[in-house]
Amino acid sequence: MFNNIFGNNKKASKTCFFKCENETLTEINKIPGNGSINSCIESLGFPANHVRMVYPFSDKISGLGFKSLSKQLVIVFTKSPETQISYSDVQKELNKIDWDFEYSSLNVEDILQEGIDLENFDLNFLKSVIDLKEDDVNTFKSDKLGLYFQFKEGFLKAFTSTSWDNSATKWLNDLNPTMVKQMIEEANQYHTNDIDAMEEVNNQVNAILGIPQAISNEFIPLHSKKNGNINFYNLLITHYSKECNVDDFLFMNKGRFRKINENTIEVEKFIYSFNNNGNLESIIEK
Repeated sequence: MFNNIFGNNKKASKTCFFKCENETLTEINKIPGNGSINSCIESLGFPANHVRMVYPFSDKISGLGFKSLSKQLVIVFTKSPETQISYSDVQKELNKIDWDFEYSSLNVEDILQEGIDLENFDLNFLKSVIDLKEDDVNTFKSDKLGLYFQFKEGFLKAFTSTSWDNSATKWLNDLNPTMVKQMIEEANQYHTNDIDAMEEVNNQVNAILGIPQAISNEFIPLHSKKNGNINFYNLLITHYSKECNVDDFLFMNKGRFRKINENTIEVEKFIYSFNNNGNLESIIEK
């Protein structure tokens, strides 16, 4: 009885696979699917990317699986079918995990991006693993992760930092904080939430890095506005890249364009024409 209380009841699994729930290990003695780790995860009702695998240096345990972005253990893999383990053995390995590494900002970004790519990080799942509070319509904020999350039809579509710390934006802010401040003020005028405003500013600054001579570019006078700001995004696609999707273009010029017809849009000194596939086709200076 006391062995069970202290988690010392030893168990083995023919499949090397245990389900873990409420600090209780349940051996799975039938190989699920093709026997892969993903098949084991999916047999418990999780999409494969909803579980974060950690591989400890252990004589007994080969892998530990946690609900992504959390420390909630759901799966344990042993080294061999003969390996006997208890929850006490598991706890020893849990105490060794470097969570700062496992959930570093880079790893968190990869986890979230995979959820977006696979279109399976829904609001309920993310609420179960991180602190989310509503910030705006379809937009939530995590203070712990320092991120905004944007959802569409209940699924995660985008995320961004709650601070203006895109690497390009930080570079420009160090160089010219007034310019960044003015970009932020303009973006906030035309977007209804911070995540969209941040995306506009970061895209504008990324465009600066894509044009020759950056903020000394020869075409800057053609894209300067009455408020003193410069539309670097439009400058880049007008004179250099020519690659742009109409949805991205409308987002970056939200509230500052005039539609001549469904495929033709006027912004400042230029008229932009898009083909039926939504790709930029031609640009005419007025």
